[in-house]
Amino acid sequence: MGVKLRIFLTKITKRFSIYLVFVDTGIRIGTDVLKALALGARAVLIGRPILYGLACGGQDGVRRVLDILKHELVYDMACCGLTSIDQINKDILYKH
Repeated sequence: MGVKLRIFLTKITKRFSIYLVFVDTGIRIGTDVLKALALGARAVLIGRPILYGLACGGQDGVRRVLDILKHELVYDMACCGLTSIDQINKDILYKH
């Protein structure tokens, strides 16, 4: 997830808190999913990785991509001491 997307997402979720925000760009790994959810996104949409999986392995390739993303997300959550998606919030993020 790029810096510009992070800044934009932070501003959007603060300004339009009554709306549900979905992120539909820049999601490549499970860490991107975690960051988007922590910044206030309600959900993430995964396009390009799914297409890569489909092109390389058909249905099994798509399943493998989703399994990889899930395992990365679960691992990253565990590193943050989280056991549930509901526990994800902006407190797990830090600034450089």
